[in-house]
Amino acid sequence: MTPVIWIVGIIGAALTFWNFSNWYGFVSGYRYNGDFQGKRYECRLRFATSECDSLCFIGANEFGLYLLYHPASKGWWWKYAAGGFNRNLEIPWRDLDYRPAKILFKDCMQFEIPPRKVYFWVPKDVGDQLLIDARRKTPTPNATPSWNSRTAKLNSL
Repeated sequence: MTPVIWIVGIIGAALTFWNFSNWYGFVSGYRYNGDFQGKRYECRLRFATSECDSLCFIGANEFGLYLLYHPASKGWWWKYAAGGFNRNLEIPWRDLDYRPAKILFKDCMQFEIPPRKVYFWVPKDVGDQLLIDARRKTPTPNATPSWNSRTAKLNSL
């Protein structure tokens, strides 16, 4: 039984080290020291490697996506980035992939940075607005009833 405990402990330590180094590379590689001038939205985003949502401000322009530190999220766990990130980040669009997703019956927008294996989700309405602000998506018009061909035939009778 003891060798099994040792093996599980070593695997757990290796995965923890990998996750920490991946996270550190993400935060240090996309650090943003400027002042974001565009629209920003307060939201809770969820990272794939986090057990909780991260309160932050998020914004976008034609250059990239901005994850901005939220001062209301202070605490000992936040200071060490255990609950998210503690610095402003700028992620260029060339590094990002995005798509609609559903998590636990909630509509979200999934953003991912494939080379760094970082994934995070924002609420769908915020994600759509970010893409509109960045000129990567056009606003959808208000819903109008659409008629299929069968309904149109019935109405013409």
